[in-house]
Amino acid sequence: MRVGRANRVVSGGVRILLATRVFPPDVLSGTATVVWNIWDRLRRAHDVRLVAGWQRDPSLLPTDAKAVRVEGSLRNRVAVEVAVRRAAMTFRPDVVLAHGLEVPPTLAATVGLLSDPYARDEAWGRLRGARRSLYRRRITKMAMPVVPSAAAKRRWADFGVPIERLRVAWPGVDTALFRPDDQGAPMPRTADDGPIRLLYAARIMPGKGQHVAIEAVKGLHDNIRRRVTLDLIGPVVDPAYHESLQRRAVGAPVTFHGSVSDLVPWYREAHIVLFPTVMEEAFGYSAVDGMACGKPVIFSKNTALLEVTDGIGVAVPAGDVKRLGEAIRMLVKDPDRCEELGRKGRALVVERYSWERAIERYEQLIGEAAARG
Repeated sequence: MRVGRANRVVSGGVRILLATRVFPPDVLSGTATVVWNIWDRLRRAHDVRLVAGWQRDPSLLPTDAKAVRVEGSLRNRVAVEVAVRRAAMTFRPDVVLAHGLEVPPTLAATVGLLSDPYARDEAWGRLRGARRSLYRRRITKMAMPVVPSAAAKRRWADFGVPIERLRVAWPGVDTALFRPDDQGAPMPRTADDGPIRLLYAARIMPGKGQHVAIEAVKGLHDNIRRRVTLDLIGPVVDPAYHESLQRRAVGAPVTFHGSVSDLVPWYREAHIVLFPTVMEEAFGYSAVDGMACGKPVIFSKNTALLEVTDGIGVAVPAGDVKRLGEAIRMLVKDPDRCEELGRKGRALVVERYSWERAIERYEQLIGEAAARG
């Protein structure tokens, strides 16, 4: 059995059942985009079936996917597991590639794509301990739990998962799309050259720290604040928080754009990318997307972000409005450093995070799991 499956891996004939709770464009997030790219690239060389959750509209999913509603009740969450079991019975996959821990790890060799162990922990309240115990048991039964960074690996180890079982696979970035705009306007060097555009693209929720970005811009000295604009892009996850942000932004050069169908033009037209998250990130897609487009990035001094950016950019303490404002002012006054950081960031992303490199790593891990049976 193991020899046969190993031969199939070499010949590219792996049967993969991909199960995920989020899939774009129904859900727009860095994680959902990564799942889409894995699905799109694996199906070019392998037989891939998709079971995907939906929250807004099932018609947004691929026509051949098994669509499962996941928003709301526990019953809807259990429906993902039921759908995966049924798909496995008919498809008989060599490997189940699972994003999310609703997927039972005993249907086939399971490669689990894990992100943050503590995400949504508070929502479980008194059942938090039971949730953690369940997750640890399921991960233990996986053929291969995979995390997006060494920082995430340490967090899962703290959560109780044996660290030697965890494998790291950096997600990819479409560097052909997320790239510098050769025709774009350079960084303005004087007030007469036009506004300097700051961009923060992330879900609107307290953990992402949009309030820190707004307060930092409001606190800039007049001669700097008059030169900048801040564009906030992302779906509203927390409406109450969104309303509080709008109140904070009154009188400041801040514009809310909500969800957009294509982030690339926004990154290309920005001059400085912000990522002042106040939560522990597992990877940091917003920062990497900005680097891919050749932009200088100011990011929170988060262990995953320091790892993922390789220190390229300006790191500031999470939640520190004053230090974020100082970093903005420094880059506004130093266009040459902005260009240097942009070049270095782009080079790092092409070398480390292109999807050509990333999918090789995922395929390697899938092949190992399939060979084990």
